[in-house]
Amino acid sequence: MRTLNVSEILSYLKKHQAIVKDRLVFVSIFLVIGVPLSILFVHTYQQSSALAEKTQLYSANNAYQALSDDLTQDFNGENNRSYKVYGILNSTPVIGGYSPQISESFFFPDSAGPYCSFDVENNHCRKGLVGHFQIDQSNTLLTPFYPDTNAIVGKMVWDYYAFEDEKQRRSIRDLIKQLVDTLEIRNEIVSQESFQVVDSTKVAEAPIIDQLWDKNSNINIRRTEITSEDEALTYFVETAKMDSANMGRMQLSIGNDLSVVTSLFQAKYSRGYIVFYRDIGFGALSMVQGFVVNQNTYLNYRLLSLPREIANPDYAVELALDGKVENTRGRKKFNSRLIFEKSLSAPFEQLTFRVYSNSGQQLAGYTILLTGTILLIIIAICLITIYRFTRSKVDLATKRQDFVSAITHELKTPLAAIKMYAELLQNSWVANEEKKQRYYNQIASEADRLSRLIQNVLNLSKLDGNRWNVQLRMERPKAVIDDFLATYSKNVEKQGFELTVSTDMEADNIHLLIDRDAIMQILMNLVDNSLKFSKKSDYKMISIELAIKGTDMYMAVRDYGPGIPPSEMKKVFQEFYRVENEMTRQTSGTGIGLSMVKKLCTLCNMKIEVENANPGLRTKIHFPPLEL
Repeated sequence: MRTLNVSEILSYLKKHQAIVKDRLVFVSIFLVIGVPLSILFVHTYQQSSALAEKTQLYSANNAYQALSDDLTQDFNGENNRSYKVYGILNSTPVIGGYSPQISESFFFPDSAGPYCSFDVENNHCRKGLVGHFQIDQSNTLLTPFYPDTNAIVGKMVWDYYAFEDEKQRRSIRDLIKQLVDTLEIRNEIVSQESFQVVDSTKVAEAPIIDQLWDKNSNINIRRTEITSEDEALTYFVETAKMDSANMGRMQLSIGNDLSVVTSLFQAKYSRGYIVFYRDIGFGALSMVQGFVVNQNTYLNYRLLSLPREIANPDYAVELALDGKVENTRGRKKFNSRLIFEKSLSAPFEQLTFRVYSNSGQQLAGYTILLTGTILLIIIAICLITIYRFTRSKVDLATKRQDFVSAITHELKTPLAAIKMYAELLQNSWVANEEKKQRYYNQIASEADRLSRLIQNVLNLSKLDGNRWNVQLRMERPKAVIDDFLATYSKNVEKQGFELTVSTDMEADNIHLLIDRDAIMQILMNLVDNSLKFSKKSDYKMISIELAIKGTDMYMAVRDYGPGIPPSEMKKVFQEFYRVENEMTRQTSGTGIGLSMVKKLCTLCNMKIEVENANPGLRTKIHFPPLEL
């Protein structure tokens, strides 16, 4: 192993120190650019996320307000409807007095009122109205669409109208009765039996208004409606049984008080229905009026009316009754977040309105963060590319310096030998004729070595400058190998190696379009490499093989040296590259041999392949494909 001097060690350390310094410089540049950009993008992301959060909350609040307004509008619309609508008959003013007419609530299905929005085509109420009802002072359930046959008006209606849908009307009446009984909705103001007639013209004043106030102390009395005696008699005659005493009592109960006091509707929930009901006070009489709405139909109808900003896949809306989800719009995802939750106003206070965001974290914020990350990656890639490009140029310059050092050493060795032998012969210091002849041969050998070295450098220069004159002719590759063997075998034998050639019979007479000089140069460089790197091998033999496999004809040079580490395989064709570095190399050479072989192969439309033969190295040169 060659001994290193101090200057070579210092040069090696300086080179690696420069590499570390360069890396630190590029890392510092990346940090100077990347850290401020990262802070900027994170801050922008946080601001964008906060803005998106506010926007989502604003949209959810708008949706809540819109739903509340719609519910309130329907609710107020029903609160403002006259007490007369809930009866079978209405007294309509005509010339000369009043004329009784069938109420709009009689017709089935009901086509009037805020909770209907009748769909003529499909014959149903879009908002889910089931029907109206009243509870008189005997707690008897009355429905305008299915009259009580025990009442005077009810009997008249059944006699006059032919109910083709009587079965359906009765089933709806039964449903309402079940709901009213289940929810225990009662007329609790006063019973009919408590009326006391003082004389034929006056009724004892019953505290109906006071009781109504006491019962609804937690809510406001909605309004007082002024009615006429004819309207009042027409309305209350529905509750009168078919006996004259009851009718007389009804008329006396009304007396001269023509004001109807109405409370706000209240709501109760049962079995998927909402039952709205209110108390009315009329003179000494009281009634409970109400209507039933299909909960899902009505609330789904209202959810469909939500603003566009909330009615998109980015949101999911829920209505929960006492914590249990009853109605939804949109579908929640696995990463949905609850962004809004609030109970609705009376009488829907048992319903909770919830809005979920389906976008996980804010998409805009993610976009900014992703853009920032991509930008940082691009900056890092650019800096790494610049570093590698700069490093490759520095390494190339270093290799060129090493090449100059190596070529200087390679030139000095044969020149020194030639000069030494020439001086010995010139000064007649060699008397033995045999020694003289040996020295002459040595001078010739060193001169050939020097000539080949110079020729390699010149050929590399031609290849780099695209000045190699390619002369393709139809030749037998076997003939070129034979010529190389004739001219170069002595040099191989002088170094103690045996050079052998093996050829497939099919390949012996094959003619190809090849450049003879390029093939000779390739063989010379490959054999020289084998000689240099196989000096310490146990089996000193170099073989040249010419073979055909299908349409592939190749020439291979194989030695029995140490081979090439797998990690170095792709680097051996680089200019001035040597597997051993300049500090530890044990073989002579300039590092241009395989680089020149690669360039010659490319120039002559051939391919080169290097593989470890274990032991040794096999280098294959693939000729252009054969034509079948």
